Amino acid sequence: MNLNAWNEIVSGLSNPDVPTCVEAASRLHAGAVPEDIPQLLSLLESDDFFVREAAAWPLAELAGPAALPQLLKAYQRGFDEGHDNDGFSAALLEIPALFGPEATRAIAAFAETAEGKMKGHALWLLEFCDRTGGANRGGGE
Repeated sequence: MNLNAWNEIVSGLSNPDVPTCVEAASRLHAGAVPEDIPQLLSLLESDDFFVREAAAWPLAELAGPAALPQLLKAYQRGFDEGHDNDGFSAALLEIPALFGPEATRAIAAFAETAEGKMKGHALWLLEFCDRTGGANRGGGE
């Protein structure tokens, strides 16, 4: 994404006008590209919960399991601040949906070494993985 568009979106994410924030989050989700991953990771460090959640969606889709530690850290921060994290949870669920067996392996490996709440989040996410390794995710035989 070009720098002007990025700056406009980031500014919109922190706008006090709710429709402006929502539109900026939609633009970020739709317009982010793999080259934006470092900037998206930096948004996860924001003090603003909405900014962190907005960054989680494209990160989950673009970086997938590679961003799991940073995503789960920001996810826990939301809980620590008293948020329900519903939108962030939905973003995290994109990882197993999009990355299949790769996600399963990465999340399981993370869960083996993580501790405390981070381990709990990884185990929760692992419940949504297809642990059979098969490509059929549609149910039925």
